[in-house]
Formats: sequence, structure tokens, C-alpha cells
Amino acid sequence: MVRQLRRGQGRNGLILANGGILTYQHAICLSSRPPSNGIMYPNVQNAHQVAIEVPIPRVTHVAEGDAVIETYTVEFHRNGHPARGYIIGRLKTDGSRFVANHGNVTTLRELASLAEEQIGKEGYVVPELISGGRRRNLFYFAPKQSI
Repeated sequence: MVRQLRRGQGRNGLILANGGILTYQHAICLSSRPPSNGIMYPNVQNAHQVAIEVPIPRVTHVAEGDAVIETYTVEFHRNGHPARGYIIGRLKTDGSRFVANHGNVTTLRELASLAEEQIGKEGYVVPELISGGRRRNLFYFAPKQSI
């Protein structure tokens, strides 16, 4: 598509792509014409490369403590009920990122809520030992229970 547009064989193009096992859809609109609002895109081919240092947060594989949700998604069963929550969050103690699953049904229900956004909400994360010596992190909204 890009080659055709650069050769002048058309003005606009649309590319669609599937990912996963037909579970993801991606699309990109391309054009050989400048934007109609007059704002031009920077010509990065001729621009000098400027190094910008962006701090990359540390990722911890075994997370524990008070945490904040940065992003999340919920997987649903075919019957429409929530199956599993996936959370990417930050520990409040050191700012490191973690990946976790929902810790209980209450947390999963809140993640699947259509009435309230969960990004920025606080909770806590704990590691859990699973088969083969592997660990996973579990995120909870409810107050931490003392054991």
C-alpha cells in the first residue's frame, strides 16, 4: 500500500490486520496528501537525532504492598461474565511496575464495572506461589487482611 501511494497510484489507503487467533483488529489510514488542517508532520528523515532521556520504571516480578492501577483489562467468558482481570500497576513504595491477576471475585467485579473507571484506584498486591515453584501476583481492592 505504501509503495503504491508513493508511486502515485491512489491518494488514500486503508490497511486492516488481524492478530492473535482472529481476536485483535488493527487498522491504519494512509494518505499521499498533507493533512487538510494545514499542520505538517515533521520530516524525521532530515531531522537531527536528539537523545531524550526518559526514565523507565523498574519492573518487579514478585510484587507486594500498596499499589495503584495504571491500566487493566478484563477477559470475559462467552456467556458475558468476567473470567479474569489483568492489571499493570505501580507499587507506592518504590514506583516499580508489576503485572497481576485479580485476587478475588469482588476485585474482578469492580474491574469489569461499566459504571466506574478503575485506572488510578488503589489497592494492594501480593505474590502467590503456584505450581512448579512459579509465582504470580494478585491484586485486591479490599482492605488487606492480616494473617
